[in-house]
Amino acid sequence: MTRVDTPDELARSPSAPPVAPSQVRATDGASGRRRISESPGADSWRDGLLRLSLSLPVDADLEQLTHEFLEGLLPLLPNLAIGACVVAMSASADPVVLTRFPLGSEVGVGRDPTRLFPGFRDERILELDDGAAGSTLHLASTSHAQSPLQVQIGTQAAQVFAAAVRRARLFARASESARSTRKLQAQIIQNEKLASLGQIVAGVVHELNNPLTSIIAYSDYLKRKASLRPPSDDREDDLERLRRIGEATARILNFSRDLVAYARPSADVPGTVRVEEILEKALVFCEHELKASRVELVRDFAPNLTPVRGMGGQLTQVFVNLFTNAAHAMHETGGQLRISVHVNPELHTLSIDVSDTGPGIHADDMPQIFEPFFTTKTEGRGTGLGLSIVRGIIDAHGGVIHASSEVGVGTVFTLTLPLAAVVPSFPPPPPSG
Repeated sequence: MTRVDTPDELARSPSAPPVAPSQVRATDGASGRRRISESPGADSWRDGLLRLSLSLPVDADLEQLTHEFLEGLLPLLPNLAIGACVVAMSASADPVVLTRFPLGSEVGVGRDPTRLFPGFRDERILELDDGAAGSTLHLASTSHAQSPLQVQIGTQAAQVFAAAVRRARLFARASESARSTRKLQAQIIQNEKLASLGQIVAGVVHELNNPLTSIIAYSDYLKRKASLRPPSDDREDDLERLRRIGEATARILNFSRDLVAYARPSADVPGTVRVEEILEKALVFCEHELKASRVELVRDFAPNLTPVRGMGGQLTQVFVNLFTNAAHAMHETGGQLRISVHVNPELHTLSIDVSDTGPGIHADDMPQIFEPFFTTKTEGRGTGLGLSIVRGIIDAHGGVIHASSEVGVGTVFTLTLPLAAVVPSFPPPPPSG
């Protein structure tokens, strides 16, 4: 049974006679059992609780703290079985449940937090005010009801233990906050380095534009000059070579201009945007990453796609991030990147599915993938900001982004954007008369 004595009953009950410290026996090895001895006296148990309170660590995890508390409480309540159930820091983790028994009385043991000692005659449950509802201290007796002195020791021991658990929880939260702060500082420094590198690259690309423009101009001049020569095999070969030089140079020039425009601070205003053009531009930016990861590209664009309303530069950034993440996910084994675009005329939306055949994302990580600074990539490959930025841009466009993944199969990101113009459908007017 479970009993709680009132303060009046405690006051009327005589205290047990004091005993010498030598009468309190030590724990019987690592088994957690101890030899039965007399209860400590009214003068000695308070000193014992004080020493126990000062000895409990603040930097230990809950299991270690509970273990040390029960070991320290053993000499103060030698005739009782004692146990504790402490709610874990994480809601998904199991509570810490530990028990200790007098020698020869380890019977009727359970792990139910409401009754740790179901085989004992008398079990007293004391709730802990440790900042997390549900933590308890348990005191149980096999043959008789607990004395008022034992109840008093247990009650004050529960207060000591609750204070120690509160300190441990506070220390754990402070440590986690400090780790997060250090990680945030490191990410900010890394982002500043990337911003500086971006400015340098933009300057280099700008300097390349002048010689690239000269190469295109001279190749056009040489093509015109070669076309005036008498027809021959050599002339045709030279013209073909000059055409290839001009095309390759024009491609580099267009890429450098697009790169500078992409890196320039956004001054976009919302307008009509064709998503297929945005996707092709993003694929040009990610072409090197996709080739390096041996990624096969599959386009599945529905015909006659309706434009959406948005900002082209920001939407380009969205798909650059998604394509880059897919390439990194398939870097070791290669795979397939499929881009599907279709219109839902009933909902007046356009949906884009970006799917890869990478290793997938674990279910425990899925709720956090859009959180800032969360990343599953190895150190140095990601800042954990990409998907957070993607979600922010899609939200600003009035759209929705959803992710689904299966480990070993791949990941799919589905983006839904409102169409640029919706033509309302009105019923025809009734005939006159």
